[in-house]
Amino acid sequence: MKKWGWLALIFWGILIWQAWSIYGEAMVPKRSMVEKAFARAKEAVGLVDVKKVYTYYGDEACTVFIGRTKQEETDVVVWVPEKKGDIVVKKANSGISEAEARAILQRDRHPQRVIDVTLGMEKGVPLWELTYIDAEGRYSFYYLHFADGSFLKRYSFQR
Repeated sequence: MKKWGWLALIFWGILIWQAWSIYGEAMVPKRSMVEKAFARAKEAVGLVDVKKVYTYYGDEACTVFIGRTKQEETDVVVWVPEKKGDIVVKKANSGISEAEARAILQRDRHPQRVIDVTLGMEKGVPLWELTYIDAEGRYSFYYLHFADGSFLKRYSFQR
């Protein structure tokens, strides 16, 4: 019986090790995208301290940093497109926060569960993308304008 216990332990150890290895390999492209975006942001706007990083995959992928630059005393939000394009910088207090975006979602849509909240940009418009499960159990997306929290669009689909 001891032999089966050791074999089971070895089997589970190998299984966990392989799962961890596959996950690590799957995350390499995302880490690379964030590193390249940070290098661009550091060079273009002098980003020195990063408090939060969002990765947005909309019409065009972008990485969004909340942090500080050498010149700014307050937090800034920096949108860095994955492909070539203009880097957009705004003061963090010029738009709504993640907590405010969540509150608007709660007030307007009454979600069962919020899955994710991400900063992004589509067609030059900075936005919040809120992913949630709605009251009918559908996987849903809700988009709010970063500047004032106004509604942009939403859509849902059955899981």
